Amino acid sequence: MFSDAKLHVMYQIANAPFREFPFPHIYVKEIFPPKFFEQIRAQLPHDEQYMRLVDTGRVGKGYSSARLSLFPDMLAESDLDDAQRGFWDGMFATFGSNEFCSLVSQKFRPHIERRFAQSHPGGVTLNPKPEVFLMRDLETYSLGPHTDSPAKLVSMLFYLAPDDRRPELGTALYVPKDRGFTCPGGPHHDRAHFDHMITLPYASNVLVAFPKTMNCFHGVEVLTQADSRRDIFFFDLKAKT
Repeated sequence: MFSDAKLHVMYQIANAPFREFPFPHIYVKEIFPPKFFEQIRAQLPHDEQYMRLVDTGRVGKGYSSARLSLFPDMLAESDLDDAQRGFWDGMFATFGSNEFCSLVSQKFRPHIERRFAQSHPGGVTLNPKPEVFLMRDLETYSLGPHTDSPAKLVSMLFYLAPDDRRPELGTALYVPKDRGFTCPGGPHHDRAHFDHMITLPYASNVLVAFPKTMNCFHGVEVLTQADSRRDIFFFDLKAKT
């Protein structure tokens, strides 16, 4: 089951065309086989089976309490039933595997190398490592324009939406009003200094992915409606230079 799903996802990613503006990214529909996607949806935890991301120690104390998380190291102590625990253990192992990591590294290699070309003209050993986890964003969650941590190489967001009726909940892309402004990563910037270019629609069984760059400004528009829940399976490729 998981092996077949991984091969399908790898095929979709490897053959997806890049959208180059305002920064390189891909938007891939039907990223999982449809029947497998139904299984993912059926095994999603309830709110109380997650941990608030701010309580995990992975982010600062000022981080929003409206983002819930489930990481592989939380499974053993989680309140999931046996079927859920087994399913998510399989998901984390499958998409955290060396084979999948290698495919992602190869897909984004030109963009990764371009990023480090000036700072490491003799080449750099990145030792890419994956991090996979499950997130749920609730109705008060939002993220200002930012370019992610310098340690990150690639961000992949697998949208687990039940349908296509809430496209505005997707990942927003921004361009700075000062078009020459770049950021090495870290801070979330004031929206007043950015133009909202587009929101990549939050839709059922879709992948949004992009390499970390100095201008990959993205975020989440403010969510206010009571049904503004976002379920996302994340894959991050990170490196120690």
